[in-house]
Amino acid sequence: MEKCIPLVKDASLYKEIAKNIVNPLEVPREAISNSIDAEAKNINIELYRNNEGLFCIDFIDDGIGMGRNEMERFFNLGDSCKDTRNIGEKGLGTKIFFRSKRITVISQKENSERTIAVMDDPWENLSNGKVPVYTIDNDAPIVGNDGTSVKIEGYLIDNPEKYFNFYTLKDYILWFTAGGSFKNLFATYSELNRYVKNMQVAPRIFINDKIQQVREEIGGTHHFYPPQENPKEDEHEKVYRKSVNYCRHFGPYHRSTNINGEYVSFQMYGTVSGVNCRKSICKLRHSERLKNRFGVYLAKDFIPVTKKSSLITNPNYHHFHLVVNSQNFELTADRNNISNQDDPKVKWILSSAKKIIDEDILPIAESVYFKMRKEEECQAQIQDKNLALKNRLINFSKLQGLNIDDIPIKKVPDNESQVALLLTSLLSNNKFKQHIKYIDSIAHYSQHSTTDLICINNEGNPLLVEMEFLLSNIFKHDHPYETFDCIVCWKIDIEVNEKKKLIDGTELKLICERERWLLKFGADKIIPIIELSDVIREVSDSKYFENIL
Repeated sequence: MEKCIPLVKDASLYKEIAKNIVNPLEVPREAISNSIDAEAKNINIELYRNNEGLFCIDFIDDGIGMGRNEMERFFNLGDSCKDTRNIGEKGLGTKIFFRSKRITVISQKENSERTIAVMDDPWENLSNGKVPVYTIDNDAPIVGNDGTSVKIEGYLIDNPEKYFNFYTLKDYILWFTAGGSFKNLFATYSELNRYVKNMQVAPRIFINDKIQQVREEIGGTHHFYPPQENPKEDEHEKVYRKSVNYCRHFGPYHRSTNINGEYVSFQMYGTVSGVNCRKSICKLRHSERLKNRFGVYLAKDFIPVTKKSSLITNPNYHHFHLVVNSQNFELTADRNNISNQDDPKVKWILSSAKKIIDEDILPIAESVYFKMRKEEECQAQIQDKNLALKNRLINFSKLQGLNIDDIPIKKVPDNESQVALLLTSLLSNNKFKQHIKYIDSIAHYSQHSTTDLICINNEGNPLLVEMEFLLSNIFKHDHPYETFDCIVCWKIDIEVNEKKKLIDGTELKLICERERWLLKFGADKIIPIIELSDVIREVSDSKYFENIL
């Protein structure tokens, strides 16, 4: 058995790559990319804990496998001789596996001998400034068992089952890895085969979560909800009964040109769809919303990389699920962003994609899907208003009657506006007006002003009057005490000598002096209160009012 040291000058380079992982799920992303580059038809992913209690994730494929030289490149840094049409070219991605306790790689190529490599404590060594070593050995081949197995034991993150479980893994694979590529939609474009391998091939991917006891095969293509332009109604939905199930597909669009003598192209495909459709094709992470997930994505190798929702001017961009792919995009080392967005080639791609969206996609979406939503909103508003009116008539019939013949108000008030109407009716009748202290007439009413009424007092001067159904409401609204001189309410519902604060912090105390209700602010200001229920008692001789008031 021979020990080998990877070709690298500084262990810190390894550590930086392994440390700067945005998302732990980049581990299966890199593993799946390697398997597909190796032309695997089947990829098995197993999740379990080993006899040491370490969390393990295994990737097993039936690709072309690796010989000794390829195995060494697997562990070396930046040492890759892959086909330029492959997903990975820089030899950096697999180094994120080093954040672990142990890596075991077994590979067989062309039914020749099996190559076995084991790297123990890679992260511990890197943390101590050492380049981790690995052992490499050969074993007898197993006929018909070409392919590669990568076992990562003890991946160093807190609560690994949070990231590496069947449901989270399935969602991530279908959205953000080569296991969810949408290249199959462009397989008929023969010119693209020069830039992307196996355009028509989608691998079968099996996830076996032995911890949650879930095993399932998932399709190896990006998941767009099926077309559904005449959807059935969702009986559980209050407003968007049909549009929640609507889905319209756009594309495939393929555009190409030459810029500075270089071939440039992009491909775009996607949908506009209702919330039920969008929910069904993703599993949102904790605190993630549909608005965060959906929009326009830029992709390379037909794998979504980063969102670019600014390509859609519609504020409802998150109703769209569009992906713009180009092999002219250059990715950052972590493959999480586009590094050449200022390149003239990329600027042409983005402006051309936006033109398609503005001229082809948005007009159709506006004239059908968003029109359907607007019509549903209008219908729901009509239904809500009809229901509100129905409930109002029911509630109105339950209100106690005033039974005062000389005023047109027939029911006991149950809101602020009714209090204002009752005050108006009492002031308009000379028989009852004498029971209304402080106010002679009403000059102006506004629902939008800080103060409800401008009245005229008995001396002919303006008087600012605030209307409330219950007196306590004055302390719940945004009314500084300088904005009203008098309060009219139906009922006083706070205790004598009780103190309460207005929104501006002013403390008022309820007092009763010589049968007059007052709110007092220190010695500076006294605000009189007119309680209309008390006025009704005065103007009526009926014992009926003693019972209802």
